[in-house]
Amino acid sequence: MKLTRDEIIERMEQLKDGETLKFNIPEIFGGGMAIIGLNPEKGGKKYLLRIGNEGDENPYWDTNKAKELAKWVADRLGDLV
Repeated sequence: MKLTRDEIIERMEQLKDGETLKFNIPEIFGGGMAIIGLNPEKGGKKYLLRIGNEGDENPYWDTNKAKELAKWVADRLGDLV
């Protein structure tokens, strides 16, 4: 299911520890998964984006701004799993 930026932000703001949002990214944008969750590092940024194939993701971007990550996923046509 494709979500708008605002819908992604809304879901991100409701995340609790250990919960994630997973998006399939089309091959045209590199494929794989984009996984957004709360950053487990204390003192770090609030959100963490990991990319790659499920089970083999790498940290890509951490930020306090949900809007930035939501835009990144929406611009790459991420499909919520």
